[in-house]
Amino acid sequence: MSKPAFTVVVWDNIGNVLWGVRLNELLGENWRDKLLPDDPAACGHAPIFGELFAEYDATVHECKTLDEVDARIADADFLVVHKENLPGDVLRKGTRLRLVQHLGLDYRGVPMDAARAMGIPVAATPLVNYLAVAEHNWALILDYLKRMPQHRRYMQERAYVREGWGAVPSLNIMLACDQTLGLLGMGEIARPMARYAQAFGMKTIYWDIRRFEDVEAQYGVEYVGWEDLWRRSDVLSVQIPIKPETHKLIGAREIGMMKPTALFVNTARGKLVDQPALVEALRARQIGGAALDVFYDEPLPEDDPLHALHEDLSYHVTLTPHSAWQGAWTWVRDSLGIWHNVLHVLRGEPIDYRVD
Repeated sequence: MSKPAFTVVVWDNIGNVLWGVRLNELLGENWRDKLLPDDPAACGHAPIFGELFAEYDATVHECKTLDEVDARIADADFLVVHKENLPGDVLRKGTRLRLVQHLGLDYRGVPMDAARAMGIPVAATPLVNYLAVAEHNWALILDYLKRMPQHRRYMQERAYVREGWGAVPSLNIMLACDQTLGLLGMGEIARPMARYAQAFGMKTIYWDIRRFEDVEAQYGVEYVGWEDLWRRSDVLSVQIPIKPETHKLIGAREIGMMKPTALFVNTARGKLVDQPALVEALRARQIGGAALDVFYDEPLPEDDPLHALHEDLSYHVTLTPHSAWQGAWTWVRDSLGIWHNVLHVLRGEPIDYRVD
């Protein structure tokens, strides 16, 4: 007896859609053993794609360009999109579609009017991966404001014997509630960061290529112009994607507008920044510091000047090895949210995170 068949078109140039259900391919033969430190029940919690859809004959077309999507969508039962802009005229060719599934709550690239007109349900599942990045960002911010590296050195050197115990003016500790957080981008990572800022009583401003008036009250944020963002922020956090038009978008001009006490945070992509210009500004103590998880060249060369700035605590530079996304099961949880929704449709069950 033949299995029920379905076809999925996946448009994802990053990889999160399928990584979590292809761990056997990514991690090798003993992939399950590598997950056990995170969760003793790994075998039950991380099914691969073939196990999820063992009762079905599944065809998956992985697309990297809009032209590829355009060529495949007419035969698709499901369309899965991650951080891409899908024109309405292309979606309208998908007359067989039973679900449009976006990975991430920022589904601005999905033509919702066209989907509604066609009667196609749309779901937007949250990215656990991006929540992990938002948490990492906040750790970097608090590390700077509370001078944690300097605290460690202060205790290691027993500096309290000379300077005293309790009040330590030399550390120049700052209160988060006195600072303004500037978000360059108001997408999937910036939004939880804005929530964290609300919890700390921190004013938050943002710039994006488009304004999100519908979420400003919810997240307590104010939309500002490009130059105002750089001039007003005490902490400037970069949360935009790398594209040809954003390559080295941040240069000496932008950094030169920052306050001399401001922290520059980048956990997005290194190629957004003119890195030599940033290094020069840090060396000259033109800004307060930098917290970087991404770099123009990765892995970061062993002789890169950023290392010396990181090792000298007076520059207030913190580096991490593109690890902000890490957390228990981020890839698996991201992927499973998508594919469980496909299963829900196949089984006639309600879908999760419906937004249409």
